[in-house]
Amino acid sequence: MPFSLTLGPTAAMPHEHDQTQSVLRAALYIGVFLLLGSGVFARYVGPEAARAQRWRLWYLLSGGFLLALGATLYGVYHVTWMLGDTSLMGSYLLETRQGNLLLVRLGLLTALLGLSLGWFWLDRWVYPPLALGLLLTLTFTSHAGAEGGLQPWADLLHLGLGAVWAGCVLALAVVWPGTRLEAVLRAIRRLSPLGLVSVVGLTLLGVYLSWERLGALSNLWSTPYGQSLLLKLGLVALVVGVAALNRLWLLPRLQAKQVRGLGTVSLEAALLVGVLAVSGLLATTEPPPPPNQTAPRLVNISETVGNQRYVGQLFSQAGLIHLYLDLRDAEGNLLEGGPTLTVRAGRGTEIREEAARPFYKSQYHVALVAENQGVWAVEVELPEKTLRFTLDVRR
Repeated sequence: MPFSLTLGPTAAMPHEHDQTQSVLRAALYIGVFLLLGSGVFARYVGPEAARAQRWRLWYLLSGGFLLALGATLYGVYHVTWMLGDTSLMGSYLLETRQGNLLLVRLGLLTALLGLSLGWFWLDRWVYPPLALGLLLTLTFTSHAGAEGGLQPWADLLHLGLGAVWAGCVLALAVVWPGTRLEAVLRAIRRLSPLGLVSVVGLTLLGVYLSWERLGALSNLWSTPYGQSLLLKLGLVALVVGVAALNRLWLLPRLQAKQVRGLGTVSLEAALLVGVLAVSGLLATTEPPPPPNQTAPRLVNISETVGNQRYVGQLFSQAGLIHLYLDLRDAEGNLLEGGPTLTVRAGRGTEIREEAARPFYKSQYHVALVAENQGVWAVEVELPEKTLRFTLDVRR
């Protein structure tokens, strides 16, 4: 896709301080898990309880739909805002691979909402492939989708197990009040072995994915990605502890009608929402580079020309190549103006080029869309010389 833009003054920001993508990803995860959890619960886990509390479950399902829809649409707006022109939303959706995936996601969200709570002919057979397709759009717009190999499929299975287990727990906590104990017990009996299988699968897949992305155990506490992962693991340990309590202590006492039980299930559901929120942060935090990476994903620039100095960063983020650059005098002050710079990026036959003018005094920000991931050659043509870099671009 041949569009590349220079951002205006209201759009420029240090990329490390922008938490919007983390918030949007967390909202997307929570929305998708609510939507799919409601659907799976109503069809396979607790149909009796779902029929008894169909309006509560409908509110949960539609709330999940709106949250996932809003996160996706605002995510598109945010990306094009970073590019400097929100009128490019249509072009981004239609002309980029990531935009095409988001369009598919919007269609699948609508279809899954239309299927509602599972009371249609052949619905039990139509629902699973649509749900799988929705999860695929999450996988292939994440770190795993950018890496290739086994990681996307491990991540897809990880998401699927998490959506079934966590989503059903959230649905159970919502429909429990006012539902007959017999219907609740039937749902818990079906959910309990499903939860056990999910916990085992999530643990094994989580270990594999974490190792692939961390590369070394020391990165677990020495990198932002590893620290976010530690926070998630701590919350997951709490969830598993509460789930074990529910399985080993709550279920027998419920069957004997000795306890009401909603409190511990609600606690498990609340902790799962926390896990999803941290997952949003983890999904938008750059993993540490692998030892064999041939090009960096971030380059610090400091180039002296005469009595002036160009300082800034070149980095890749979510399929975009960003350049922040300031032209300063010998004392470090911004100049009142700056020359036009040419920024050129290429990989194979794919070439991006932009003539960049300062958006404020002598500050520049250029964002180029990289359709294909991999190692890109980037040139920044100054009036006096040309700076050349290589950059690893991932989605």
